[in-house]
Amino acid sequence: MINVGIDLGNTNSVVAGAKMDGWKPKILPNAEGQTTTPSVVAYTQNGDILVGQTAKTQASMNPDNTFYSVKRFIGRKMSEVDHASP
Repeated sequence: MINVGIDLGNTNSVVAGAKMDGWKPKILPNAEGQTTTPSVVAYTQNGDILVGQTAKTQASMNPDNTFYSVKRFIGRKMSEVDHASP
């Protein structure tokens, strides 16, 4: 069995894995081969979901559908979220 840990950071997120039999944790690279992934999620007008660097790259062209620093929203009600704040 492999344990997986996820660090949801405000700027970047990291995923690590370790076997139960004593393996030391190892940071797992993302699809681009990087060990950190920008904590950014976006969706396009045709419904595609983008994450990480891809979402971050298109943020200036699609600001209304791009979300970052989402960790600050965890555990909050929708009514508590200031939609105008970056």
